[in-house]
Amino acid sequence: MLLKDLMDLVNKEKRQKERVKVAKYAIGMVAVAAAGVAIGVIFAPKSGKETREDLKKKAVKTEEIIKTNIKKKEDAANDSISQAAKEAAKEAAKGAHNEAKEVHEETKGVKKNV
Repeated sequence: MLLKDLMDLVNKEKRQKERVKVAKYAIGMVAVAAAGVAIGVIFAPKSGKETREDLKKKAVKTEEIIKTNIKKKEDAANDSISQAAKEAAKEAAKGAHNEAKEVHEETKGVKKNV
C-alpha cells in the first residue's frame, strides 16, 4: 500500500504543477492581449467610427468583387453547358440521320422486291 500511496502523491503533485503552469500561461496571454488592445487604442491613426466606416467600405467592395466573380463563373459554366448541349444535339442528329439513311436504304430494297 505504501508504494501505491507514494505514486498517488507524486501524480497529484505533477497534476498540481501542471495546473499552476497552465494558469500562469493563461494569465500571461490575457496580459499580452490587454497590452495589445491598450497600445492599439493609444496609437490608432483613426477614430473608431472612421475605422468602422473603412471596414464597411472594404466589406462592401469585397462583396461586389465576389458577386462579380461568381457571375463570371456562372456565365462560363452556362456557356460550357450550352456548348455541351449543342455538341450532344449535333451527335444525336448525326446518329438519327445515319439511322434514317440506313432505314431508307433498307426500304429501297424492300420496294424493289415488292
